[in-house]
Amino acid sequence: MPLSDPSPNIAGEETRALLIQAATEVFLHEGFRAARVKDIAELAGVRLSAINYHFGGKEGLYLAVLQFHAALAMQHSPLPSLAAGEVPEVRFRLFVRAMVMRMLDPTSPSRIASLMVREAANPTPALDIMFERFTKPQSAHLISLLREVMGEGVPHETLVRTALSIVAQSMVYVGMRPLVQKMQPGFYDRSDSLDALADHIATFSWAGVLALAARGDEHETS
Repeated sequence: MPLSDPSPNIAGEETRALLIQAATEVFLHEGFRAARVKDIAELAGVRLSAINYHFGGKEGLYLAVLQFHAALAMQHSPLPSLAAGEVPEVRFRLFVRAMVMRMLDPTSPSRIASLMVREAANPTPALDIMFERFTKPQSAHLISLLREVMGEGVPHETLVRTALSIVAQSMVYVGMRPLVQKMQPGFYDRSDSLDALADHIATFSWAGVLALAARGDEHETS
């Protein structure tokens, strides 16, 4: 027998939105495994059965939260087109800026960076889905740009290491916030911090990319 809407006074989409909003806060604070669906339902102001009805359970709700925030980040800071007609360095700098803004822009409604830092540290089955749907396509975008600059002969492993090195420079500001605050007091409070960070990462990384490209045959694996 089909389940009826457990929250008849709230439209289905509104119920889903309330649950995603509440679950975001609980998952960020507690992590997936420690989070209790009872707390999420209470925070959302809906019946506990609404989680099963709309998401099939805690796992489905968690995946919905991750996908929701990933989509928000992509809308807030879209990646530059590889066919934009700009020189590679310009596209590289635009990519880095979009990446920094996706992860750290306080005006963005997305919390995907903090959620994925938690997920990567304590993986769930959602990690594979998020990797295939979001991380892999975005990584391919960066790796394609790196290959254009570094040359077709560069091993894929080198490109992946380079891409990870670039992304990691932003992730440290997400996952190690207390340490960053000690080393760079006021970083998260200054309006120009993200612009300066994006410029630094792009300049630092571009020099590294060019240095690796200049090594030529030394890239070849034995």
